[in-house]
Amino acid sequence: MPFVNEITGPQVVEGSKFIKLDSSLFPAVSVSRLLYKDQSNAFPNNAGQPPTEEIDVYPKYAVLTYNAGGIGGAGPGGSFTKCETRTSGNPSFTPAQIYIHNTTNANKTIALQLISGMTCTIAVGKETSPNHAFTLNLAVSGVTDYDSCSITYFA
Repeated sequence: MPFVNEITGPQVVEGSKFIKLDSSLFPAVSVSRLLYKDQSNAFPNNAGQPPTEEIDVYPKYAVLTYNAGGIGGAGPGGSFTKCETRTSGNPSFTPAQIYIHNTTNANKTIALQLISGMTCTIAVGKETSPNHAFTLNLAVSGVTDYDSCSITYFA
C-alpha cells in the first residue's frame, strides 16, 4: 500500500483566500514516486528489497474574490436589475455600466452625456477591430449621437 501525502500548506491556502475544489470537474494532480532503500554495504539487510511507493496529491483550489469596484452591486460579479439596448434616444434609467457595440465596417464615434454634466466622445472601432465592442462603468444620462452603434445599459 503506497504512502499518500496531501500537499497543502500556508503558501497554498494562505489566510483562507483559497477554497479546495472537491468536484470531479477539477481533479487533483498526483505525483507518484518510488523510494529505493539504501542497498549499500552499510545496510546489507536492504539488498533485494522492493521500492516503496509514495504518492503526493496536490488538490485544486479556487481563488475567493470580491468585487470592490462595482457601483451599487453592479459590475463584474454583481447583479443588475435593469437592462435595455438602444440605437437611438436616451436610456430610461441611469445605468451603472454600458456595453457599446459597433457592427458596421467603419470606425464610429459616439457622444454621451454623463450624470455629472460632462460630455464625452468615445471612438469605437469597426467590426473587425478588437475595440468594436467593450464595457464601461459610466453613468450616462443621455446620448447625443449613437453613430450607428448600439448601447446596452445596465443598472
